[in-house]
Amino acid sequence: MTYHHNITQYRSLRNTRLWTERIFLSLLILSTSAIAWYNSTALNLYYALPGLVFIIVIAMLVIRRRRISFIDITDGTLSYLDTDKGEMVSVPVHDITHISTRFCQLNVHTSECIHTLNLDMVRNEKTRWEIKEMIRQSARQARAVA
Repeated sequence: MTYHHNITQYRSLRNTRLWTERIFLSLLILSTSAIAWYNSTALNLYYALPGLVFIIVIAMLVIRRRRISFIDITDGTLSYLDTDKGEMVSVPVHDITHISTRFCQLNVHTSECIHTLNLDMVRNEKTRWEIKEMIRQSARQARAVA
């Protein structure tokens, strides 16, 4: 069984900054395009259009965020992003003894410790449910084989 889900890097930590960037860049693009439209002489277009293209390219680079792996279930191993440490943690699926849920958290119990997946990083509720079910299903399959 293979399952993989990516998230935007540290989306919830930078959410307020991201919205202010989007609003500012949208207003900047709209004002530049309005100036280019109302001052559409040939000389002004030579300056306004490259400026508009430059602003759009910069906006696309700022808005586009690096995507990182959040969860990966492959070959009997559950790898997830530990948001506290900022690193990927691997847990063999056959070591999972119990799975419990809390609000926006999934606790994966092993005989040694409890691994907490911060599902608040996943925006879509259906995807959260899908992640929970895939982990439960892979743990059931590992117990059935053993």
